[in-house]
Amino acid sequence: MKKLIPLLLLLGIVCGCHSGQNDTATSQTGKTRQDSLALKVALMPTLDCLPFYYAQRCGLFKELGLDIRLQTFNAQMDCDTAFARRHVDVSYTDLIRAAWMQSKGTGLYVFMQADGHHELLTAKSRRIRQTKHLKERMVAMARHSVTDLLLDTVIGQARLEPSTVYHPQINDIRLRYDMLNNATIDAAFLPEPYITQAKLKGHRSIYDSRKPHIRLMAFMVSSDVVTDKRKSEQMRLLLQGYNKAVEQINRKEQTDNIRNILLGYPVEPETIDSLKIPAYPQAQKAEKGNVATALRFLTYRHLITPEYTGDTLIHTPFIP
Repeated sequence: MKKLIPLLLLLGIVCGCHSGQNDTATSQTGKTRQDSLALKVALMPTLDCLPFYYAQRCGLFKELGLDIRLQTFNAQMDCDTAFARRHVDVSYTDLIRAAWMQSKGTGLYVFMQADGHHELLTAKSRRIRQTKHLKERMVAMARHSVTDLLLDTVIGQARLEPSTVYHPQINDIRLRYDMLNNATIDAAFLPEPYITQAKLKGHRSIYDSRKPHIRLMAFMVSSDVVTDKRKSEQMRLLLQGYNKAVEQINRKEQTDNIRNILLGYPVEPETIDSLKIPAYPQAQKAEKGNVATALRFLTYRHLITPEYTGDTLIHTPFIP
């Protein structure tokens, strides 16, 4: 009997541990299933993506009953990779990247235009005051993207030989800014809020994509989402939350929340204090003229075949 008691205690402990493991496994399975049902969105720490972060932080998506997961990447290429591998349903992108990916067989649609712009900043220690001074200089950009097109535009306007301007591919925008700030490179294309931060450090802007009115930033959605009834409803709620966020941001409500969101960006607090928050439009469709600009670039670079026309690139069933 004395030998039996320790044995029973041991069996109890083993059974208890096994039960705990089962509970943990069940909990993990439930969490995995919940995550798989959520709408997953790939974003970047730029002003274009601020309304999505705002809607999440202020509970606007929760009020609408939308289960959503926001994933942040510092490089647009990383957003594209996550999207192509179906790790996310929605992604921040540009029309050049989206058209190129679709032409290669990735099932996607551009469902919303973004208003973000880029400026070409030059290191303050360099004597680069005009675009014509870029000869034999290094300009950081990302290949096959909007910054690639912008560099072509700058080179053409300055009447420079393309081979005389060096363009290392620096996909990570934080790294691109750091390299500019340290004068590791001579110039870099940056979006906001990194434009503001670079200017505060004394770096000079010599080109602004808004002046030739180049608007190629956008958001894309997987074609699988469009054909899935549940996911399509999630997309409708996503844009409802986005539009509510835009209304509140434009009315300058919840300014503390905006600041706290931006504090999560890889920028300095002084940048946030000086940053001008734009007046955001409601969710809007991408313009065909902007798609044509992207296709001309891709055709010129021989990145798409004549058979690809981009006719199915824009699809906006979620925007009235």
